[in-house]
Amino acid sequence: MPKKPSLTSVDQDALFRWKMRGASSPLLDARVKYMEVEGIARYVRMMRGVERVHPLMLPTQASGRWSTTGPPLVNFPPDCINPECPLVGTEHAYARSECWSARDVVGPDEGWYWLHYDLDSIEAKWAAADSGDQEDLEAFSKGYDIHTIRTCRALRHDLPPLLTKALHGDPSCQAWRDSWNPPWSGGEDRRRHAFKTVGYATLYALTAKGVLQSKGIDKLGMTPEEIVKFTNLYLKSKATLVAHKRRIWDDCAKAGVSYTWFGRRRRLYGNWETRAKEGWSHRISGTVSDYQNQIIIRLQSEYPESHLVLNRHDGLDWAFPVDTPVVEVMAFLRPLVERDVTSPTGHAVNVTASWEVIHADLKREPLKAIR
Repeated sequence: MPKKPSLTSVDQDALFRWKMRGASSPLLDARVKYMEVEGIARYVRMMRGVERVHPLMLPTQASGRWSTTGPPLVNFPPDCINPECPLVGTEHAYARSECWSARDVVGPDEGWYWLHYDLDSIEAKWAAADSGDQEDLEAFSKGYDIHTIRTCRALRHDLPPLLTKALHGDPSCQAWRDSWNPPWSGGEDRRRHAFKTVGYATLYALTAKGVLQSKGIDKLGMTPEEIVKFTNLYLKSKATLVAHKRRIWDDCAKAGVSYTWFGRRRRLYGNWETRAKEGWSHRISGTVSDYQNQIIIRLQSEYPESHLVLNRHDGLDWAFPVDTPVVEVMAFLRPLVERDVTSPTGHAVNVTASWEVIHADLKREPLKAIR
C-alpha cells in the first residue's frame, strides 16, 4: 500500500495517498477537482494581459534536464480552454480532451515558424535496448502495438494475427477479439489501458509498491488491489527487463555513481533506494537529455539566426525565420534526430519522432510527408 497519508494535510500528495488507500467521498472528489482547476487557473492568471512571455531555461538539473520557469511553459497543463471547441460552455466540456489545449496559448511571432518534434516512446526504447528486451525492440522497430503485445504476454493470451494498431478493427482479428472474456474492445480496452499505464510506471519503479506511489496512477480507475495484480503480472512477463534493472540498481547503489550512454557521470547520494533509483533514472532519462543537448548544439551551430523556444526533454520547439525552407531544415535535422543508437549493452534501437510546424496563426501542420 502507498505511504500512510497525513491526517492534517490536504495537499495533492496527501489526497493522492488517501485515494490510493481506497478513500472515497464527494468532499474528497470535490477537493481533488478544485486543485486540478486551481492549477489551470494559476497558469492562466500568469498569462493574463501579457502579450509576450520570457521563460527562463536552465540546463541545471542533475539529470541533465532543463528547468523552465517564469512561466514554466513545458509544464502547462493540457487542459487550457480551446475556445473553438463546440462543447466549451456545455456540461460535456470537461469530458472531451479536444476542448482543451495549452498549445493554443503561445506561438511564433509574425515572420517566424516553430519546428516541433517529439521523440517516440524514447525512454521505453532506451530501457528496452539497455536491458536487451528483444520482443520490445522488435515491436518498436516494426511499429507493432506494443501495449497489446504486453497485455497478451502478461495474461498468457495468444497474440493476434495482425500486430499493428490496425488489429483493433481489422476483420482478420475478429476471432481473436472475440476470444477474450469479455471481448476485446479496441485500443481503449481496459486490460490494454491497464498494462499500458503499468508499463510506463514500471519504467522507473521496480515493484508494485513503487507503482502505487507513481504520479497519476490514481487516474487509472482501478483499486490498489487491482493495480498490484496487474503490476505483478506485468513484471512476471518482463523477466529480462526486471533482472537488468535490479542489476543496474544494485551497481549504482554500491558504486554511488551512474553514467549515461554518452558517458556523463553523476554522483549519487542518500540511502540505498535513493541511489539505486536516481542511478537508473540517470542512465535512461539522463541519456535522453544528453541526446537532446547534442542536437541543440548542432542545430544552433548550423542555423545561428534561429533559436531554441522550449526544450521539452523528449522534444524541442525551435524558431526559424519564414524564409528558411522547412524542407532544408528537415534535411539537416531529421538524420540527427531519427537514427540508430547503440546502448552500452550492445543493443541498437531506432529513434523516431513525430514532427510538425507551428505557424504564427497557431495552426499546426504535421510533417509526415516531408522525409
